[in-house]
Amino acid sequence: MKKIIIIVSLIILLANISCDDELELEPVNSTTAEDFYTNANNLRSGLYGIYSALQNRGIASFSRLEGMSDNCISDGTFIPDIAAYSTGESFVSGQFRSVELFYSDNYVLIQRANLLLDNIDGIPAISDEEREGIRAEARALRSYSYMNLVYLFGDVPLLSTSTERDAILSVSRTPRNEVIKFVLDEFEATAGVLANTPATDGRLSKQAVLGLRARAMLYEARLGNQSWVNALSAVNTALTEANNGGSMLIDTDSPDLDYQSLFNETNEGNAEFIFSIRNNSTDLGENYLNNYSWQAGALFTYVHQNLADAYSYADGTEYSPTDDTYIDRDPRLSANVMHEGLSFGGATYDGTDNGGFVGANSIGTATNLFQHKFVTTDFSTTWNEGTLDLPVLRYADLLLMQAEALNETGGDSYPQLNAVRDRAGLPALSGLSQDELRDAIILERRLEFAFEGLRWFDLITLGIAENSINGIQEERADIIRGFTTGRNELLPFPQSEIELNANLSPNPGYN
Repeated sequence: MKKIIIIVSLIILLANISCDDELELEPVNSTTAEDFYTNANNLRSGLYGIYSALQNRGIASFSRLEGMSDNCISDGTFIPDIAAYSTGESFVSGQFRSVELFYSDNYVLIQRANLLLDNIDGIPAISDEEREGIRAEARALRSYSYMNLVYLFGDVPLLSTSTERDAILSVSRTPRNEVIKFVLDEFEATAGVLANTPATDGRLSKQAVLGLRARAMLYEARLGNQSWVNALSAVNTALTEANNGGSMLIDTDSPDLDYQSLFNETNEGNAEFIFSIRNNSTDLGENYLNNYSWQAGALFTYVHQNLADAYSYADGTEYSPTDDTYIDRDPRLSANVMHEGLSFGGATYDGTDNGGFVGANSIGTATNLFQHKFVTTDFSTTWNEGTLDLPVLRYADLLLMQAEALNETGGDSYPQLNAVRDRAGLPALSGLSQDELRDAIILERRLEFAFEGLRWFDLITLGIAENSINGIQEERADIIRGFTTGRNELLPFPQSEIELNANLSPNPGYN
């Protein structure tokens, strides 16, 4: 029987896909899925359990994904598998199993969703409207996890019903094109059920699901699997629904909100965040203070100098690294990157290894640059120890997706691109060739969405990872980065899964 652990009347489902011995044990307070899914309250708790899976590190660790890109450097002590992968090595292993978490945590969410969906029709005393809404949310969340899996691992097992452990140990990998079709179809179907509502409660809305579908369509168009016309249509539809739902680009004319304050805890649920992973003091996510900040106790990633150098001057002219200054730059630089001259925790960072912070548990890095976004919740003295919401989809992303698709189909991309630049206080662009405009849009995405986990997927789907990563130049010779074309487009398929299931095989180049 499928087992469910119930904690404080909230369902937390274990997906039996791990070889960990403790998952073989029957919990004392367990019950069967059939016994649990007997009333509306438990159904609602089951949906909560699916949403709570978004907090798992394999889904919410956006900064670990950044450590695979040209934005950040992964620390070999704390995430050795990602650090090894980011140098272009063919064999990846590590005590914290980051790669395995990217795989298993998404299947935890999928298994929870499948259990709910298998039992939802037997629930009495619930309106058809609420039942169908919960069904749609569960299906859409499942599709989001499959979207993550396919762009990280390629072919993955497609499980649309809850699956017993014995069956899981004999599944095969489904071709990626079938998984992508499933994702796109599920997003489209569930968008027809969900309401067009503001994203203030962390629940999926119609515009959020259409926005995620637009992102997948954009990725597929980049890869040549969809037409740019179809991708543009998907983005246009998502933007229309976002506008109807009250989403907007928060700009510098707002008295209390600008780019930096978007990521304050006091501004969670703002009109730009279409969908977020919700965290709070009683339901914590990852501790960004401890794992990514200047004062980290276990620094997982730190920032490439080349990312900091990519931010222009405030007047829009390209930054020259020979100037060695952080003055009069694109304000998103200081909002995103902890650099010399910024204050944190009552001290001013002097840009050296020890940070000039007496008595701090600070860690020196090869670049002396740290993550700032998501680390402080109000950019002064309150630190994010797992309470801050993390955006999955922002209105700015839809604008830049539309700009890219318009550029590829001969349309006018400048209004969308310049709206994002204007919010940052940068001058408008004009008069660029199609290739120049494409480069400008992709650069804008890098600067705008730093540390939000999108850069890696941009590098891979655009086919620019080799040039971007292998072309990194840092002063320190011990910063080694590498990308091997034909292998590193996908993560190594988890060896733990291959050892358990003879029907699973390694990804190309990892034999």
